Amino acid sequence: MEQYDLIALRSFIAVVESGSFVRGAEQLNASTAAISRRIAALEQALGSQLINRTTRRIDITEAGRRFYEDAVNIIQLLGEAEERVRIGREAATGIMRVAAPLSFGVEQVAPVLPEFMRRHPALKMQLLLEDRYTDLHSEAIDIAIRIGTSLPDSSLVAVRIGSIDRVFCAAPGYLKKNGEPNTPEELKQHRCLHYSLLSLREEWGFLFGDAAEAAQIKNSLSANNAEALKACAIGGMGITLLPRFVIEDALKDGQLRQVMAAYSPPSSGLFAVRPSRRYVPARVRLFIDYLRESFDKEKLKA
Repeated sequence: MEQYDLIALRSFIAVVESGSFVRGAEQLNASTAAISRRIAALEQALGSQLINRTTRRIDITEAGRRFYEDAVNIIQLLGEAEERVRIGREAATGIMRVAAPLSFGVEQVAPVLPEFMRRHPALKMQLLLEDRYTDLHSEAIDIAIRIGTSLPDSSLVAVRIGSIDRVFCAAPGYLKKNGEPNTPEELKQHRCLHYSLLSLREEWGFLFGDAAEAAQIKNSLSANNAEALKACAIGGMGITLLPRFVIEDALKDGQLRQVMAAYSPPSSGLFAVRPSRRYVPARVRLFIDYLRESFDKEKLKA
């Protein structure tokens, strides 16, 4: 049997999971040429083509898919063996990619990172802030922080790390001009600012328990970012429903005013989502525990 090493296996796994030689190289801090050479040598050692290369994308061969599954199991088993050796001296090492919504990432995640990095100086962190659902597998994300998440992908695991309150709010000038709603029915007469990553039914339907009723909400503006909706609300464009941590400063200085407090939705769960491989690296477990320690407090609710 021809010889190949763990570096070649990790390179192959990185390319398959990221979907490209370039992204796989970025994950491993290597050049694209080096990754290509490693996989070519691996294919030569195995006597079988694992990846079909084209100018725009890669296709995994059937042999490549089977080998990928076995290679992942091998890496997981080695990881578990290393973990058993490390017991009692556990530390976060390597590179960890963390995805989070933009506003939450800037206002809540970034401020707690320095302490975690001080505790684990050997760790390198990549923080990806975007208001979209990242694909943990194809983008090689170790942890995605999500609010009120659902998991259609059964290969993911969600760990609750806290909760988020959302409140209805609007600018005092808007309320003075248009009146203040006191019931869901009255809300239908107002311009509403909608978070576009949720359907109208998801965001407003809890008020009515009926999709048709929720559809009567006047969606005058939608955006996929909470800070943008906050700015539009402060500008007097309408009523919006946002996490309290996003608008707390505007509530305190009078730029926004809470309305319909009696109809605020239940707190949304705050989750750390990870791929559900049997082996969970120490850095992932330690960071999830740290996030729970940091966020499972009243500070995100008030």
